[in-house]
Amino acid sequence: MSDILHQILRSIESTRASGKLPICVFDLDGTLLVTRHRTLGILADFAQRTGKRDLAEAVAGISVDEQRYSVLDPLQSRLPLTDKDKAAIMAWWRGHFFTDDWCAKDTTYAGGPEFVRACHDRGALIYYLTGRHIHGMEEGTVKSLVAHGFPMFGGRAMLQLKPDFETADEPYKEEAMRMIDSLDGQVVATFENEPGNANLFAAHFPGATHVLVGNTHRPDAPPPVDEIVRVHDFIM
Repeated sequence: MSDILHQILRSIESTRASGKLPICVFDLDGTLLVTRHRTLGILADFAQRTGKRDLAEAVAGISVDEQRYSVLDPLQSRLPLTDKDKAAIMAWWRGHFFTDDWCAKDTTYAGGPEFVRACHDRGALIYYLTGRHIHGMEEGTVKSLVAHGFPMFGGRAMLQLKPDFETADEPYKEEAMRMIDSLDGQVVATFENEPGNANLFAAHFPGATHVLVGNTHRPDAPPPVDEIVRVHDFIM
């Protein structure tokens, strides 16, 4: 699907040449950043702290590709878990997944940093729109973006996080789209892993290219609308 990525780069150049500010909107988790290592690390840490060898061995046997949206499914396929086990594991995961420290475990989709830099180099404003929240994940998020080589402090890069953990994702992103409108630029492309959010972007920015990335999303996600295109990585 590299043709789509090259087409977006050309659209950035033509938008810039027309005197408008091109804007590319990128979600983070499941879109630019792969969080599966974060989840597996948290599960391994929990197993080590409980001292349960069978749990540690089961976690160690889960591949990164297998660990997708569900935290428990890959584990339950290897080890019988009681309701008490599940509650304890999920409580530990929730208490650590949404924190600065564990953001360092995230990796990137292949070609992600290079493609985002290419967009930035051609004059696009990079708008990172994430469901992560301030007062808990902002420091780890910035460090992760910088460490992976994404544009951050060179101008034309913005990072928007939720005001708090409890804010629902879709209303937050609807409000964010109004903020993007206020920049008085032209949205050239949006990138998401959740079909529901991609559909929101497609409805709000009909002239842009809307890209659905990877295969990690809510199991009850709606189907993407026809104009949304899919990529599995950012290799050009």
